[in-house]
Amino acid sequence: MPRSVHQLVPNLAFGDAISQQALALRRMLRHMGLGSEIFAEHVDTQLTGEARSIRELRGHASGDTAVVYHFSIGSEVTDVYRLLPNPRVLVYHNITPPEFFRGVNAQVAALCARGRDELAALRAHATLALADSEFNRRELEALGFKRSSVFPIVLDPDRYAMRPIARLERPYRDGHVNFLHVGRLVPNKRIEDVLKVFYFYRRRINPDSRLFLVGIDTDMEIYAVALRQLIHDLGLSGIALVGRATQRELVTYYRLAHAYLCMSEHEGFCVPLLEAMHFGVPVIAYSAGAVPETLGGAGALVLRKDFPEIAELAGVVCEPGRVRESLIAAGRERVRAFLPESLQPRLQQIVDSIWP
Repeated sequence: MPRSVHQLVPNLAFGDAISQQALALRRMLRHMGLGSEIFAEHVDTQLTGEARSIRELRGHASGDTAVVYHFSIGSEVTDVYRLLPNPRVLVYHNITPPEFFRGVNAQVAALCARGRDELAALRAHATLALADSEFNRRELEALGFKRSSVFPIVLDPDRYAMRPIARLERPYRDGHVNFLHVGRLVPNKRIEDVLKVFYFYRRRINPDSRLFLVGIDTDMEIYAVALRQLIHDLGLSGIALVGRATQRELVTYYRLAHAYLCMSEHEGFCVPLLEAMHFGVPVIAYSAGAVPETLGGAGALVLRKDFPEIAELAGVVCEPGRVRESLIAAGRERVRAFLPESLQPRLQQIVDSIWP
């Protein structure tokens, strides 16, 4: 019987980085001639038909079928994975430390704490543990996982090969400098610090500027209220709280952006950094978590949160010239390491190691 590598996720959600990674891996695994399906507990209506129920996974209990579990938070799906007789691979996407959510959402904080406990308990149940960054792999090693390796996020350029939305794009092609941040409005991403950088840029450097914040605040409503209060207190205008965006809308915002701002204090990978570099948008990012590793020297890293100083840096980055051109070129080169064709040989090595 031909070998198969199936994937297990708690949720397959449209636009979610882990879900997109599972879909990209399925394409790559099938390209290698392997059977590959995705099994999920919950499936977004926009992805109907892309995954099968986890209840069907029991019919694939075989030594010739490996199961890859994408792990990022506490879930009942962990028990399903733990009891499987198959060769098992754990893919760790990082769990945000629960302290970031205390005082904002106690339930999310509890799920993160539970996830960290579950992760430690999975040491004995994984043939191989993968992480999408060295930052995450070191956490696995510290927890006692014996076999761990890195397989990064795959950037599929076909997902971004679409025309921008003209009616959305047109009003913002007005000569203003456009800053962008993409991601859920969650405390670890320190959106308040992005706002502070923009405040000093707009006040001291260029009032003809705006900031797009693309991301939902689901389960983080208390934090979102605090952000809106900060915007009010600073007297800030030029802020577009976009919320949820379709893929085509997201492409439009990237094409509008002159610079990408990231002030996050905890990232296991940070996919929007890759997306920004793919679109030729220079990145200014705080050096925390896996951010330096993901950028690989292709962005402007800041080591301290001196907001007026970062705003000055943004002024240089947004000005046409050698600095901006070098960041754009370095970003485009960096992205090449995450393309499917670049990562296919590494995936083959990993699959071969499951069945030595």
